[in-house]
Amino acid sequence: MVTSSMELFIEDDLLPSFNFNRLFCHLSGCTSRLQPISEKFCRFFAVVTMLSDDVIYFLLLLTTIGLGEVIRRFDNAKLKQNVASIIGFTIIFIVSGFHSLHCVLTAAVNAFIICFVSPKYCHGLSFGFSFAYLLFFRFTTVFGLPQVPSHTNAIQMLLTLRMVGLALEVHETAKHRKQLKESNIDNKKQDADNDLKQIELSLENQGVSPNFADVIHYAFCYIGVLTGPYYKYRTYWDMLHANDSQISFLNYARQRVQYVPIYVLLFLLSNYYFPLSYATSAEIFEERSFFFRVWYITPLFFTFRMRFYSGFILSEAACIMAGLGAYPVESQPKPGNGPTALQHLNNKDRSSITYNFETIHNIDEYAAETSDVRGSLKAWNMTVQWWLAVNVHRRFPFKPLRTVATMLISAFWHGVHSGYYLSMLTVPFILVAEDAVKRKLRPLVNNSKIFNFMAGFVKIQWFSYMGMAFSLLAMDTTFAYWKSIFFIGHLIIPLSYIASLLVPSHKPAKPLV
Repeated sequence: MVTSSMELFIEDDLLPSFNFNRLFCHLSGCTSRLQPISEKFCRFFAVVTMLSDDVIYFLLLLTTIGLGEVIRRFDNAKLKQNVASIIGFTIIFIVSGFHSLHCVLTAAVNAFIICFVSPKYCHGLSFGFSFAYLLFFRFTTVFGLPQVPSHTNAIQMLLTLRMVGLALEVHETAKHRKQLKESNIDNKKQDADNDLKQIELSLENQGVSPNFADVIHYAFCYIGVLTGPYYKYRTYWDMLHANDSQISFLNYARQRVQYVPIYVLLFLLSNYYFPLSYATSAEIFEERSFFFRVWYITPLFFTFRMRFYSGFILSEAACIMAGLGAYPVESQPKPGNGPTALQHLNNKDRSSITYNFETIHNIDEYAAETSDVRGSLKAWNMTVQWWLAVNVHRRFPFKPLRTVATMLISAFWHGVHSGYYLSMLTVPFILVAEDAVKRKLRPLVNNSKIFNFMAGFVKIQWFSYMGMAFSLLAMDTTFAYWKSIFFIGHLIIPLSYIASLLVPSHKPAKPLV
């Protein structure tokens, strides 16, 4: 369960304490003899004010959405680039202060690597430096430096993806240029001609040649600087040079955010009635039953999902309003990657084009809710999933361990808390069990809708179980809760796999002759 970007809705002790609840009760006429309905409303308001960091993120996201329409009106690419970078760095400085120096150093070193190191080695070197610095960044107190706030951690995480991803784009561009040069020597065969055209298309529409300043600008572009989504340098370059200042993407953004108010309301209600703090209270262990504790993880995971749905979608809206990721439908864009049918990108009359924003599409709520484990993973934080696929999974040399390696890097990227590793390193085992069960049971269930519903239900329970580690973070509190429900989520994994082995394989009946 890879999540990138929005775990970063900040801890409560980062801002000065202020009793908003008392002030609100006073202004609304509440006294020491509050009526029951007023007490409940004030309590609900207290929950909202406790989420002050979430509110800050929400307001910043709304600001970036509004800025998109302004930025897109600039016809000059350089002006658009400079303004986007100034806004981005201003946001970083506002939430990070002098901790912004970490981001500056990371961007500057990566710019040097990308621009002055051989493209053959720049990706590996950028990956090594960026993740090593991410480790140092999270243990600054060990070196006598101030602890970095969660705001800056969010920025650093996304900056790491951008810099390493750009290094890979430079590496791939150099490889394609080399292939093109070699293809020009012998292109007599039809297959060679087709390959040559594909390479030329790739270089024209996906190639990159950033200079030092371009890397810095890309690093500090305000779009997605706090919450994602991840987007390639080429996607960023296409936005700067798009001739679409007279086109409005407001309807696209409005359609994308139409369910956000519902998600926000459900999040607030669920967080009010099922707080995470109750999962660590003495009451839930001493006065509640085993079955209640097993059930309680489900509404907690519901709260988790509603929070992330809201943040992911608002982040997408910021991209849409700025025109980032706007490509023709015919070019078949994919999340994170961008266009895949490159031959359809030659239409210069952008006013006649039907666009979509799949390139920055980060969450498919329907698929995340209804799919099985593997399908839900693909529907969650999709741009980061793509980054992990191309930068880790496909490049890891030992194929049987690619999924484990990918989950390990994902957990490390999220942080150093043991909860990330306890949850994400369970995923490969769940996938093995799920695949085994699907192979045996799917042919036996005539109604595919019933099977899919059952698979989706089991997925929610598994993710709810792992989500406890992801939310509680600390090993002792996670193990305390898991122990209280007898590690049921882990026990079901081998039991499911063993059960699949006992089910006889379904052989389709041979047609009568």
